[in-house]
Amino acid sequence: MLILLYYFSDMKRFRQQINSAMLIGIGFTVKLAYVMNTSIYVRQHDVRSFGGDSGHCGYIEYLLFNHHLPDFDIRERWQFCHPPLHHAISAVWIYINENILGAGHDTARESLQTLTLFYSMCIMITAYKLLRYFGLNGKALFIPLLIINFHPSFIILSGSINNDVLSVALIMGAVLSALNWYRDRKMSSIIKTALCIGLGMMTKVSAAIIAPPTALLFLIVFIKHFKGEWKKLLCQFMIFGVICLPLGLWFGVRNYIKWEIPLTYVQKMEKTELQYIGDQSFSDRVTDYSPKQLDSVYLQWAWKDDDGNTQGYNEYNPMIAAMKTSVFGEFVNEQSFENAPYLNFAAKILFWDNVLIAAAALVCMIAFLFIRSDADSAQKLFLVSFWLAMMLSFYKMAHDYPFTCTMNFRYITPTVMIGCLFIGFALNKLKDHGSKARYIKYIAEACVMMFSSASTLVYLTLV
Repeated sequence: MLILLYYFSDMKRFRQQINSAMLIGIGFTVKLAYVMNTSIYVRQHDVRSFGGDSGHCGYIEYLLFNHHLPDFDIRERWQFCHPPLHHAISAVWIYINENILGAGHDTARESLQTLTLFYSMCIMITAYKLLRYFGLNGKALFIPLLIINFHPSFIILSGSINNDVLSVALIMGAVLSALNWYRDRKMSSIIKTALCIGLGMMTKVSAAIIAPPTALLFLIVFIKHFKGEWKKLLCQFMIFGVICLPLGLWFGVRNYIKWEIPLTYVQKMEKTELQYIGDQSFSDRVTDYSPKQLDSVYLQWAWKDDDGNTQGYNEYNPMIAAMKTSVFGEFVNEQSFENAPYLNFAAKILFWDNVLIAAAALVCMIAFLFIRSDADSAQKLFLVSFWLAMMLSFYKMAHDYPFTCTMNFRYITPTVMIGCLFIGFALNKLKDHGSKARYIKYIAEACVMMFSSASTLVYLTLV
């Protein structure tokens, strides 16, 4: 269909849109293939299993069978502490598939990945809109779009049936809506922003991470347009609060009233867990970049041998853990490619290519805070403050909950979009710098094409 559209369209007029649609379409095909090859019990986080009474699966079935929220202290069951939006939608989806469409029990539950694949594609479309919001075109558009579309973290999320992917989709929707409001200051834009943040927090409390940068953007606009629009803006802020706060906080307030559960409650893990790393100081973990940690590009876990002795080690450096999980999650390792060992070489290329792209994104972000670009100062401050909020939250969690699993990149996946925007700004700026810039673009193209190819090869092979 996309190929037909490509050949029968007015290419001169719509070349950029059609090329973007082709990239997004190919990215969708890779994610669809991954979902078709991946069970709802493979490479998942905290889902447990259907038929049980804990984990995300247990939470979904509780809502499906009981038609009401938990009427007990949610701390008693693993993962029932989450706000219910994703789980409620999933329960309704299963009900429709089983009772209206006639799907079997297992088929209905396996089909939950249809929802997560849809959410993942919403993220891709939002990313494209963000790139176009800043007027990026040509290679400044296509190279960032390639990185985002084929980034392994979004491929993994497309098949993950927990609440991560919907939360990220709503967070990115909030970023786009807030930027649209900054430009037009319309009531409709601020309502969309409020809905995205409120529903994001109704999916996962950590979606509130977008609230402080948004408040900063609100403050900048209020100061900038105070003279002529302060009444209008105050009215919009009130409407924002009336929509966002009840949506985002009602579940936490309910639990606090009923069981005195803190609004920011996180279920704790026991220090007896084998992956506990609290015996090392946080400063040592953060500053240790010893080469041995990069002997393997996969996340490391300690394990017990037949004699009960601990072997290996738990990943402990937050940044290294984030870089590893950004491309392989927690469950891909050497054993994943036993039938195709050559893919371990492709995995190494993917990892180091990802490190190079991440480093380039960081350099571009720092540089373009001081260099004029496609974003003005307020927009850049909004984007960078959002990136900083995510990174500070990530390191705080790594400090407060010293377990290897808390250093997973899935908690900060929107940083990919922010980094890619600044890469796009840099590529757009290079248009004015002649032949030397051309070689930088060639290197960027080769790096990103290699990244996309390696990612596709690895994730089409995983079963």
